[in-house]
Order: sequence, then structure tokens, then C-alpha cells
Amino acid sequence: MVGIDTRNDHPGSKLDGPVARVEKLSTSFGSTRVVSDVSLEVSPGEIVGVIGANGSGKTTLLRTIAGLVESESGSVEIAGESARSLNSRDRAKLMAYMPQHADRHPFTAYESVLMGRYPHLGRFDLERPSDRELAWDAMRKTGTVEFANRKLETLSGGERQRVVLARVLVQQAPLLLMDEPTSSLDLHHQILTMNLVRDDVTSRQSSAIVILHDLSLAARFCDRLVLLKEGSVIAEGTPWDVLTPTHLRTGFAVEGLVEPDPVTGKPHVLLLGSEDAGGEHRVGEGRNIHLVCGAGSGRELMHQLRVAGYNVTAGVLGQGDSDAEAADRLGIEYVKSPPFSAITDEQHATHVELAAAADVVVLLPMAIGQNNLRNIEALAGVNDVIVVESPNGDDVGDYTDGLASKLRNELIERSGTLPETAVLFDLARRLSTDD
Repeated sequence: MVGIDTRNDHPGSKLDGPVARVEKLSTSFGSTRVVSDVSLEVSPGEIVGVIGANGSGKTTLLRTIAGLVESESGSVEIAGESARSLNSRDRAKLMAYMPQHADRHPFTAYESVLMGRYPHLGRFDLERPSDRELAWDAMRKTGTVEFANRKLETLSGGERQRVVLARVLVQQAPLLLMDEPTSSLDLHHQILTMNLVRDDVTSRQSSAIVILHDLSLAARFCDRLVLLKEGSVIAEGTPWDVLTPTHLRTGFAVEGLVEPDPVTGKPHVLLLGSEDAGGEHRVGEGRNIHLVCGAGSGRELMHQLRVAGYNVTAGVLGQGDSDAEAADRLGIEYVKSPPFSAITDEQHATHVELAAAADVVVLLPMAIGQNNLRNIEALAGVNDVIVVESPNGDDVGDYTDGLASKLRNELIERSGTLPETAVLFDLARRLSTDD
């Protein structure tokens, strides 16, 4: 028998260990391994987000933990109990499962919510006044009282999802298992849903494992994230640990940047796109960005800008320069020059034309000598310039007796500076206001 009665207390607060412990869990469908050796723990008061591309095994993992799919190997413990030893009623006392899509059935919304109390009733017991009050309270919180007497099958997908959320809250299990609880909801109800989950987990010291597709929403509400790829965990930790450009590239095959949200301070993800994405899905489509760079200072930004859909050009680059090699690989137009040669009048004029045609010019922190000084001089008539901060402070490698620094500082006085990690975000903001 389950040693925890969830009717009148907060079971999570009584646990010395994790609410859920999953060890080396594997699940296969036929000969296909869908979940492979996944281990994780969830502590009282904690929300763990499961993220990953479609087909990465997220839903199968959640359904296996819930006991809806039989595992091939490994173990699941909930509140210290082996999940394999639980009957359906005891399992429902310990785990509340919210599917991705709410079923249609002929019960009313209120009846559906009240079903969340059934695991806590005896076989022939009727609902108590306290059970009914819990149901009404959950419906008030989820904004579903207005259709309490409507049949569930008559509600929209988002309305049904909110009813199921109310039922899950009423169940008052130590562990909430939620498969994309915000997928059918508008922005207001997405935030409302995750706030309710956070409030429930905090007040009862319960735990939640939540599958989310919105990475910024996951970062805002989850204490930890687990990134799956092909059924295996490839990253786990805080949102800052998991939501990195490298993990986005590996786990989702997309290019993205991460910066602190100006309101919450939590990670905010800007997805730039992918190499095979259609133009309509890329933030920079139809925009022209010109880079003034050299000696490798522009390689990473070139790639990110192209993936984001921007049309990218560059200034004068000498043959053999690593930025020139990157531009050649990416098909980026630039002004070609022999190695270590001074910029000619013709090259300078071409550069000036490219810079003038751009929506924004980005000056990278490159070393400047007499041979490439005109790369900065070409920006004299450009209005919209982003000057990227030097990773070495003010030292940008000036070999022109201070002239290059003087020109760069004039641009900084006019436009300020940005770290390279913020350039894509700044471009997205400033160019979106021009539409």
C-alpha cells in the first residue's frame, strides 16, 4: 500500500529524498529504441522541463514514467514507491498526468474536474463537500467556471486543456506529469497555466515534469531542463546550462542566441533559423547587413546572420584572411584584395557602395594597419552602425599611430557599443520597428 495520504497534507514536504527518481529508463516500440537509459530526479518544489525536437522521445518518456507505456528496462520511483508495484488507484494518488490533447467525452467540465478527486475516495464513496470545493476552486483559478455545465466535447481545444489542468490540480498528487500543457493556449493562458503549476508546486512542495516547446517559457518557469535527442539525454542542468547555442544546434538543428530577458532576467532564446528553413521563417529575410571585419573577427557572425536569413556583405578582405575564407564558403559578397596590400581607390569605392546599400553596418573589433585603414574610413557617411565591443577592452590592435582608434571612437560616440552576443538581438529589434 502507498504510505502517503494526499487528502489532507502536502506529501512533498514529508519526503527526505526526491519526489521522483528515474534510473536508466529505456522504452522500445518493436525494434526501435525510443527512450534510452534516461535517468533523472525531481525534488520537492521543483519543476523540470523536458525539451527536444519532435521525435526526440519526450512524450514516450513521460508516458513511461506515468505507467501508460511499459518500459523495456530501468526503474521509476514516486515518493519512495516503486511505480511497478502500484495499482491504478494508488498510482493516481501519486501521479497526475496531463496529456497533450484532452479527450472528448460526454461529461460536463465540472464532472471532468471532479474526477480528479476519485483516487482519494473509497470504492462506493460519494464526493464530499471538500472535494466539490476543491473542484470549484480549481475551475476558478483556470477560468473554466463559465462553462462548468457544458459537455467537454463541445469545448474548444484550449478550453478542454484548461479543464484538464483543473482536474490535474484537484488531484493533488505529489508528481505532476504534463505533456505540452500550453500547446493549445493563447499567450495569456500560457502564462496563467505555468503560473498555476509554479504556485501548486511551491505551495504543496510537489514536483512537476513538464514538456514544453517554447524554450523561453521553459527557461522562465523551470528550475532545471533536460534536453533529449533520439531518446537520450544530451544536456541537463539549469536553463542557462542547457540553453546554449551549441545545445540548440545539436538538439534542434537550429541556430539561436540566448540573452537575459530584460524583465525576468531568465534566459530568452532568439531562434535565428536553420540552413534548410524557408525564408518566411527567418528573422532577417529581406534585410541587408554589412560587416567590416578581418582576421577571423567576423566568421561566427557571418554564419549566424546567414542562418537568420540576412543578406550579408563584407568590406575589403585580403586573400587568405580567415574571414575571406568564411565569406567564400558562405557565398558572401566582399571586396577582394591581394594579401597585405593597401586598399586601392577602386576597392574603397566598391566598399563604400556596399556599406551604403546595407540596412545596418557592423564594425567588428579587428586589428587595423595602414593597409586596411580605409575599411573604417568607408563608414564615414553611414548612419546606422553597430560597433562591437572588443573582448580585450579598448585594445583593438591599432597600428596607425592612433588614427584607427580615433575613427572607431567617433563611431562609438555616435552609436555606442554592443557585445557580439547581443548583435543579433539588437538587429531583430531595430529592424522590426522599421516594418
